[in-house]
Amino acid sequence: MSIQPAPLTVIEVRRTGPLVDAVYTDILQPSFPPAELVSLAGLRDAITAGRATLTVALDATGLPWGAAVGEWYEPARVVLLGYLAARPGSRGRGVGGQLLEEATRTWSERYRPCLVLAEVERPDRHRASLAHGDPVGRLRFYQRYGASALDLPYFQPALRSDEDRAYGMLLVALHVEQEYRRGERAVDAEPVRRFWFDHLAATEGAPVDGAARRMAAALGAERVALRPLDEYRHIPVAAG
Repeated sequence: MSIQPAPLTVIEVRRTGPLVDAVYTDILQPSFPPAELVSLAGLRDAITAGRATLTVALDATGLPWGAAVGEWYEPARVVLLGYLAARPGSRGRGVGGQLLEEATRTWSERYRPCLVLAEVERPDRHRASLAHGDPVGRLRFYQRYGASALDLPYFQPALRSDEDRAYGMLLVALHVEQEYRRGERAVDAEPVRRFWFDHLAATEGAPVDGAARRMAAALGAERVALRPLDEYRHIPVAAG
């Protein structure tokens, strides 16, 4: 069992190297199933190209205790929180909250995004496990930070040609710029639409199957409704 030291220093990493590799091997790989995790080579390439940035919580010895990966979709002006994870054995000790606050602040200052989004497992489609955490607890965590779920039949596109899509997912809004809000319970659909089509096209191409067409149709309106995370069961489930 890991015992988190205090205090931790949060830094941003924008170049590849041993720290990126250690975060991937020691934190990300144990925390996410293969279908939801980009390859180490893919993470390195995204950081080098400026499409991704890594925020890491380090102890005084330089050991990483948690990490957040932000992916910048410039045409849509959307940041996707690709991954947020603590070192195995240290969940529930405040590492994730510290990282989320620091990362979203940094992204807001650098990119001025209209939206910061995250892909989160639905508790009614994913079971809790020691390796990958508790979906119920994860939703409660994001709800404490003011997140809402977009009312969409969302799935995570396949990250590689040799992996399947990740179904049973929610698309969650962590931050919405005021000009993109449509009342208290909706957001402008345009940046969400551009983000999703870019996300899908990167590995899969055009939305040609039933699940992708349903998602595209849901994004055809002018706005997307927001729901409190504890109402996620009212959001349609994408089916493969």
